[in-house]
Amino acid sequence: MKKIIILCLLSLFVGCSADDGSVTEEEVTLFVNHYRTTSVLSNTTLLVQENNAIGSEDFHKTSNIKDFTFEPGHTYLLTVSKITTKNPGTDASTVSYELIRQEEKNIVSPQTTFEVPLTRFINGVGYVSFIVGSETLGFVLGNRISVDCNNLCAQLETVLGARDIATGTFTHGTDGTYVLQTLY
Repeated sequence: MKKIIILCLLSLFVGCSADDGSVTEEEVTLFVNHYRTTSVLSNTTLLVQENNAIGSEDFHKTSNIKDFTFEPGHTYLLTVSKITTKNPGTDASTVSYELIRQEEKNIVSPQTTFEVPLTRFINGVGYVSFIVGSETLGFVLGNRISVDCNNLCAQLETVLGARDIATGTFTHGTDGTYVLQTLY
């Protein structure tokens, strides 16, 4: 009986090994854009480009780069370790980045505008608002970024109250705030 139990336990350990997915690691150049955008999965996310995509219009999102400190209003060129983990049983992979070194850090003009979705309708989820607060208490984007709603606070409250789909055009303010310029 002991042998059967030992054999069952041994087959369970072998069958459930942690090595079901493959992990690859490579060194890549990564461009990090000057602002965070909104994300359903992580509230806010960085916009990045890898290697040959740098300079194109194609950005993808990553929630974090290990050992990297992001400051809004700056673009970065980084050398990172890209770790890709193939998820067993699916065609999907998980990608994470770890900073090797920062090559460049450039400030963008304070007048540079950028667009960030404030609310969206996501099929299967419904209405999602990435911004919370009020005219009197202030607004926060993605539980992380303070928003100066400028002269558009009442309009922003109306949009949120009506559960309308909205995107904001922003500039960078002081201390990492986003200054709302237009709302549509």
